[in-house]
Amino acid sequence: MMAGIIGKLCISISFLIGVGTFAGYFRYSLKPTQKVLQLTNILFSLKGILLLIASAILIQLLLTHDFSYYYVYNYTSSNLEFRYLISAFWGGQEGSFLLWLLFGELIGLGLMKWVDEPYRGPVLLFTTLNQVFLISMILGLNIGDISIGASPFRSIAEAFPDAPFIASNPDFVPPDGKGLNDLLKSPWMMIHPPILFLGFSMMAVPYCFAMASLWKGEFQAWISHALPWTVAANLSLFIAIFLGGYWAYVTLSFGGYWAWDPVENASIIPWFIGTAGIHFMFIQKKNGSSKIGSLSFAILAFVAVLYESFLTRSGILGDASVHSFTDLGLYNQLLLFMLVILGTGFGLMVWRRKFLISDEKETPVLSREFLVSSGAILLFLIGLVITIGTSSPILGRLFIDNPTPPEINFYNEWTMPLAIIAALLTVVAQYVFWNKYQTEKLTGELILPSILAATCTALVMIIGHIASLYYIVYLFSAFFALAGNSIILFRLARKNVLVLGGTMSHIGFSLLLLGILASSAYQKNLLDRKTHEYNKNVLDGKVFDDEGFPIRESVQFLQLKLNEPKLVNYKYQITYLGHAFSDQARPGQHEYQILVEEISGDEKGRSFTLFPEVYPMSSSAASINWSVDVDVHAGWKNDVYMYVAGSAYVEQKNREFQNRQSNPHLPSVVATNDDWVLLVATEKPFVSLVWAGIFTLMAGFSLSIFRHWNRLKSAPDSTE
Repeated sequence: MMAGIIGKLCISISFLIGVGTFAGYFRYSLKPTQKVLQLTNILFSLKGILLLIASAILIQLLLTHDFSYYYVYNYTSSNLEFRYLISAFWGGQEGSFLLWLLFGELIGLGLMKWVDEPYRGPVLLFTTLNQVFLISMILGLNIGDISIGASPFRSIAEAFPDAPFIASNPDFVPPDGKGLNDLLKSPWMMIHPPILFLGFSMMAVPYCFAMASLWKGEFQAWISHALPWTVAANLSLFIAIFLGGYWAYVTLSFGGYWAWDPVENASIIPWFIGTAGIHFMFIQKKNGSSKIGSLSFAILAFVAVLYESFLTRSGILGDASVHSFTDLGLYNQLLLFMLVILGTGFGLMVWRRKFLISDEKETPVLSREFLVSSGAILLFLIGLVITIGTSSPILGRLFIDNPTPPEINFYNEWTMPLAIIAALLTVVAQYVFWNKYQTEKLTGELILPSILAATCTALVMIIGHIASLYYIVYLFSAFFALAGNSIILFRLARKNVLVLGGTMSHIGFSLLLLGILASSAYQKNLLDRKTHEYNKNVLDGKVFDDEGFPIRESVQFLQLKLNEPKLVNYKYQITYLGHAFSDQARPGQHEYQILVEEISGDEKGRSFTLFPEVYPMSSSAASINWSVDVDVHAGWKNDVYMYVAGSAYVEQKNREFQNRQSNPHLPSVVATNDDWVLLVATEKPFVSLVWAGIFTLMAGFSLSIFRHWNRLKSAPDSTE
């Protein structure tokens, strides 16, 4: 247990050093002297070294399967693959805080080098404050009935002090661990959390600069320093959201753009608020206005990060999320953290209010300030809608005992109208941002993108048989954003390629809107002719159950027998080729081989094979609980998405299990005469548009980072 004692000491000493570092930067902020700064920087670095040692010890315990520690027992097992043993470091609650702290240390070292006066002391002060709060989450200190944090080096005896097996054997060590949640055994979930925590760490930087600005009363120059960090934080969060979304797509039988895990919904909130803040920062950097907006959203974006952590780590979404952590007593600490950030931030804003509003003037509607600010407010409102939806298990407790998360329609109905307005605004705001237009001239400039958008919308209406006015308006707004921003992109590229970041991001946004609508509205289940006819009869009210009542639910499954091809959607021939048990990542895992041949359409003659997997996740007294891994064939025009909903093998194993439960003396093997599989197979068109939008957005953010980082030391200038 010596390793755990050293780990605990490293964390405890780093906490004390963090408090001393905070005091040092506070002293330096009041009266700057080089000696105090150097000594405090050394303390900050020493804190990081201790946290690094603690992290190395935890990784060593994970790799050596030391199940005497609760963290190792709870998140690993002896048969866990090496890559998942490494990712278990951040797979648990305490380890994820350690990873967050390590990223914060690296960013703190960068701030020591790159931040100039008068911001250096206050920025490092608030950076250290954040670190001290985070260290307290893993401190594992008990003072009477008060617990401060949960240590990653808790022993089994400390985790289960009242358990009977501990009373009889205090040195008890489990023979194996519980293992990692099967749903989290994904390469995407290995890289998603580190990128997410990197984004969280960077999102603290604009907050620290905003606080330094309010403290020192310097309200303009901080924007140039904070802007590249803010854009980088949003890029990191966007990549993490994309990876989390793809994990949901291929792991959770993903059924729509809001049908993923509630924790993933929570992770997108800081991105929307942070992106809104970027827009306000652009305006302030351009002409010195929007100080209140820039400061407010820098604070709110970091609060959103903490709120996401609160939802994830307080245990409050434990019943709604597959990777929400259990409550380790951090509820009050996380709540206190948020209140301190909100209270100090907006308290300083109230204190400085006369300096923030004295030079703010009313702006006309047709101005870059009004239009860009309006776009930022729309992004904030979208984030607010997602916050309300994700928080419904909390808010609902005010009215009922067991509230449930909202339906997907809640997000669609509230975010789509806001997205439509935002898409239209991107064009008008970009035109006005780069040139000052009178109403008549701006109207003339918007004729070309309007004609292009109307033409594209009309073509899609005809080809796609769209009659809904709502979808027509949605399509027009997306095409209008794509056409208008593309025209701006072409004009700006001839002058300076480095200013294209914002315009590229808007193009990515428009492509995302088009891809989301097309891939959602036109997806089709792959079904054979008889099932299509049955579903049509159900729709017409011609199918009745045994008691004479009409059947309302259609069939969405495709059943295949071994080596018997079926014609599906009059386009594909699909054949079940069997199942196999090779390369098992989990006990009982098996994969199904499904051959798909395209026999009509533009890509006639194309064929590919999908390998959806099934594995037993757990069992109860009555049955085995099976889980699935989706397989996806991605194409330029569509994705074919498939998972197994049942099979002869699964049915046989279920019967064998039930026989053993009812009479252990009966033979466990149940013979089966045929081999079949039941599939949920879906053709999702135009997913490539979503990919194009994602990568265009990433490119736009990356270009903005490069531009603003290069001009970090220069005076405020025009920005995208």
